[in-house]
Amino acid sequence: MPSTRINPAFRGAMAAALGVGLGLLAASSTMASPDWRLLELRSQLTDLSDALREDTEIREKSVAELVEDLDIPELDGLQSPPALESGAIEPVELTWIDKRYALAAMSQIYGGEDNRDVIAAGRENDTEAVEVTSGVLTPGLLRQRLTARHLGRDIETGRDVLRVPIVVGPDATLRVGQGEILLLSQEDGAFIVNFGRLEVIGGEISADRGHDESAKEFSPFIASVGTGNVRLSRATFRRLGFGYTAKFAGFSMLAHPTMSPNDRNLIENSRFDDLVTVALVGIRHVEVRGNRFFDMRRNPLLISRAPDAIVEGNLFSGDSPTNAIRVANGSANARLVRNILLEGSRAGLLVSSGSDNVLVSRNVIWRRNGGGVKLFNVRCGHVEMNVILDDKQKGVEVRSSEDTLVQQNRIIGNANAGVWVSANRPENMTYVLGNLLRENGSGLSAASGGNIAMQGNDLSDQFPRFLDGDITHQFRAIIDDLRGRKPILLDSGGVRPVSQLAPEDCEF
Repeated sequence: MPSTRINPAFRGAMAAALGVGLGLLAASSTMASPDWRLLELRSQLTDLSDALREDTEIREKSVAELVEDLDIPELDGLQSPPALESGAIEPVELTWIDKRYALAAMSQIYGGEDNRDVIAAGRENDTEAVEVTSGVLTPGLLRQRLTARHLGRDIETGRDVLRVPIVVGPDATLRVGQGEILLLSQEDGAFIVNFGRLEVIGGEISADRGHDESAKEFSPFIASVGTGNVRLSRATFRRLGFGYTAKFAGFSMLAHPTMSPNDRNLIENSRFDDLVTVALVGIRHVEVRGNRFFDMRRNPLLISRAPDAIVEGNLFSGDSPTNAIRVANGSANARLVRNILLEGSRAGLLVSSGSDNVLVSRNVIWRRNGGGVKLFNVRCGHVEMNVILDDKQKGVEVRSSEDTLVQQNRIIGNANAGVWVSANRPENMTYVLGNLLRENGSGLSAASGGNIAMQGNDLSDQFPRFLDGDITHQFRAIIDDLRGRKPILLDSGGVRPVSQLAPEDCEF
């Protein structure tokens, strides 16, 4: 007679399959009627995204106005920043300077890449730029002081077109006020480098794209460098930036080792449309509040070597090929709060490269082609009370990071894991507490995830897979407690009770 012994490996596989079946059964037994509020939210987000693509007038609304009907508790408290006011008018002094001096100041720190394209733009062998040495320069004063060769008019619109670069000196201000529009000529190589004060309050600075094929390697840009200070409110910027560096990315604020700004920088309630990037590099304490970013050509907002940044209440929409907000290279203690990210590619929020103790809280991240939030090579990341919905990859990804806290998020409908933990050392801790995990490809997945402490996570509507990766076989701990009443410590080797449910050495 044939042997009746069962191969142990086969027995283990059958047990796993049975466990998954039990999980499905348990989940099915707790299923309620359709979540009509969730269906409505998906419909509302789709309508908002479509409207922002098709109706350019709606882009003029504030973020608070655009999202006021969404009824998302995580966005409670979102308000438009108060309008800034312009300072006093002071007599202006202008002179001429070689534009290469401004480029040299940036090249000391950021190298010479793309400088040749800036120098070659415009009239052959013409390197002159207007320098504002003191006082306050406005578009009206530009019209009075410059000839048509340097400041012309667009025939079709009648708007001012600047045909020469402007360098704002440390003791001067460039101000574009309510209703004023300053176009920077691409064909003539116009740009703005600010070492003083740039105020755009209710005005617009945009590129005037020409038809000269020789200008295609260059596009106008604005860079605030070293001592430069920026105050933006209800401002508009369009079609700025070129190349692959932060220097010429469109709107840049760049630190310099021997120059420090005299005041805090504010970027508030403004619109950025078709720039390469808004790049904040080496700037401390910058505040980015209530802005709208549309159809950016690289990552819309880059924060690099810029600790203590506040990024709150901004909206990102339209096509962009990579992360909406990238916090990198030691940008510690950043606060990313109540931002709305609609579609786009790759992870919506990326925090990486030693940007420790960053708070990611109350953001809405919807239908990214990548994931929702990614933490890579950081310590004490805090991902709390976000809505991460219908992304094509992971909801929250924790990679090569320690003492991460992922708590009280609604992570729903993501094609891959709701929470993914990987490439951690065995002693690394990740805390996953009080989250709603529903309709994801799997609830929690790990690949060399180290230790994962869990409590209070609701997986009652998370199926067909509760766990995946090298923790798959720990499914019984989830099936027996779908709402996570018991605190557990989970790794690839098993499950055990745990009492520590928060990092000891983090400043949350």
